[in-house]
Amino acid sequence: MEDLLKELARTNVSGAPFLFAYGMTWLICGVAWTKSRASVAAIATLFQGMVALPVALFIMFMIGAFANRPDTGELDSLVIIIAMSQLLNLPLLIVMFHRHHYSLIPYVFSTAGAIHFVMYTWLYQTISYIIMPIIIVIAVSVIYFLHSDKKDLSASGASKVCLVTGFILLLNAVYLSFTHLN
Repeated sequence: MEDLLKELARTNVSGAPFLFAYGMTWLICGVAWTKSRASVAAIATLFQGMVALPVALFIMFMIGAFANRPDTGELDSLVIIIAMSQLLNLPLLIVMFHRHHYSLIPYVFSTAGAIHFVMYTWLYQTISYIIMPIIIVIAVSVIYFLHSDKKDLSASGASKVCLVTGFILLLNAVYLSFTHLN
């Protein structure tokens, strides 16, 4: 099993293409929060994965990850469950959008995504998938503390959440990419 996980990590660059693609879309959402209405930025944040996923899959295709992927057999179901786990948050995010709590959406979505990454520590056998979500959750908590008031959260805080989430995802993508150059 350990050899299989090492080969999967090597072939997938420990998920760095996904971190890169999602990091970029989170950064774009951070800019959207400063340049557009909150409802538009919230929609962009909710659906940024619809852009990031095909980009990540294209990168995986370009680096040959699909052609060289080891047969993971029974692990495929676990990988799908891990990947889809954050979607359980969508009903709450949809209700938040419906209730016009737009600025809360990045906070909840980023935190759910961070929690989802912890499981990749086992899959890719790297501690960076524990460190990264811890940093994201702490950063989001600090931003929430600094930007919340009793009535509503600011678009500025929502932007910062998106920007910091994207930046941290990109940092981990760079780190993982460099660890695979050896």
